[in-house]
Amino acid sequence: MKSLVLAAGFATLLGSAAFAQTATTTAAPAATGAANSEVIIVLPEFVTGAAPARFLADKLEGKDVYGANNEKIGEIEDFVLGSDGTVQAVVIEVGGFLGIGEKDVLVNWSALQMTMDGSKTRVTAPTLTRDILQNAPTVDLDKIVPGDD
Repeated sequence: MKSLVLAAGFATLLGSAAFAQTATTTAAPAATGAANSEVIIVLPEFVTGAAPARFLADKLEGKDVYGANNEKIGEIEDFVLGSDGTVQAVVIEVGGFLGIGEKDVLVNWSALQMTMDGSKTRVTAPTLTRDILQNAPTVDLDKIVPGDD
């Protein structure tokens, strides 16, 4: 369900962006003052062949996570963001078969490493194993994050 809502939101944004590109353009008001320079940022472009320094959350959602012994130990389900914008935890889905018996576990963002495997991002957790995740406490996301439905 989250993926459907997320996809609909992105489709709306992309559609708006496409419409905005075909409309007549007018000059935007000049940003003045320190407040505007702290809000709008410009990031450098990605250099092909270099290890990426940034990731889009929707591109990491659903990625398999590989553990200390290079076996698949789970899958990124979601991210818990603090009101200050920091990633407080990564929700890893572990266990189960065909959607039955899975559970969500919170993992520290710093426990994950992103590397490139050819042109694909590979997520590893070098200090974790499947047993560690399966024995970790299950989290009920509805109890730690307010719903916006």
